[in-house]
Amino acid sequence: MIESRWSDDSFLDSLRRQTDLLADTAVAALERDHGIAAVNRIFATLHADDRAIPADAPAPFLAFVEATRAVLPGLDEDRLDRGGAVFYRHGFSAAVVLLLSSLPNGYSAPCLSRILTVSGDLGAHPYKRLMGVLQLLVDISQARAFQPEGAATVAAQKMRLMHAGVRRVVPRYRPDYVERYGKVVNHEDMLATIMGFSWLVISGLRMLGAGLRPAEEEDFYYLWHTFARMMGIHPEGRREDASLVPATVAEAEVFYTAYARRHYVGAAANPDGVALSRVNLAMVESFVPWWGRLLGLGLLPRLVMTELLGEEGMRRVGIPPLPGHRLLGSAFSLLLRLLQDLADDSPGHLAERLGQLVFQDMIDKSRGGEVTFLVPDSLEAMRELA
Repeated sequence: MIESRWSDDSFLDSLRRQTDLLADTAVAALERDHGIAAVNRIFATLHADDRAIPADAPAPFLAFVEATRAVLPGLDEDRLDRGGAVFYRHGFSAAVVLLLSSLPNGYSAPCLSRILTVSGDLGAHPYKRLMGVLQLLVDISQARAFQPEGAATVAAQKMRLMHAGVRRVVPRYRPDYVERYGKVVNHEDMLATIMGFSWLVISGLRMLGAGLRPAEEEDFYYLWHTFARMMGIHPEGRREDASLVPATVAEAEVFYTAYARRHYVGAAANPDGVALSRVNLAMVESFVPWWGRLLGLGLLPRLVMTELLGEEGMRRVGIPPLPGHRLLGSAFSLLLRLLQDLADDSPGHLAERLGQLVFQDMIDKSRGGEVTFLVPDSLEAMRELA
């Protein structure tokens, strides 16, 4: 594995000291001017469909939107479209890895799990949380998503203000957080989350014998690399500077390996992460139909999770590993590979379009067609985010 700044503790420590000053300043002004409620009303109607922002919207909000809407310099639109198509073609396989690797790996770091459980009931709503993740995947995978009114641009603007609100709320209910873990929703933690949706998916598909082609991996990663920059992970005031985001799949691997070394802890030191992981696994197990459980397929989620996390990773999230059952595991890997081949061989853009329709239909049925965003200013607002 290559060594670089992405494994250097002093550089990574500097990322922990950085947040999103532009969003933090906007939310502080909104809170001072009693404008957060007005912004949340706008969020309830603001979608990526060119709907105009009300002219009487709070000035700090209008200024933030204007400062963050421009297309990033040097953006490769064709490559973004190819990256989005990779997700839509291989959405089932990617979703399996997200559920059974990306999420529990993230929960292994208490600097993340302590925030996710601050409302006291996030662990009770895993399916809604999954749909929120799925909405983000759909948003950034659409064609032209990173244009000024595109779905990825709007999602990034909402999430940046939401994170700024979280940074103001969490210290009230986790008074030891900053001393123990650094700034809330800092650049290192934001990068780790984005690597969970990109690098860990790429790595997980490799582990399951359903790996993408090298060019597909880089295109898929480029999609998330771009979204990281849209999320404000760049030197202050320099949107054109991509130096704070790993540039390639190889660099992403180095960063995430270092992040795990720095922040993963055992189950005893991370009860929040254990609770979130167990609820998440129970949700995936509930997806197995009754006839599948009769055939022994109820073991499949924990078996796949063991394959992806390893026995040490399973113990870290407080779930007994399930080694063995090679026949079942091999059959599942074969199924994923078959689905990959069918998607790659489908005519035109049929697989991409079908994936987009299926995922959007799931979101429509569970969340009314759009993820709820708001700028939290209280514990009650954090619960609403759940």
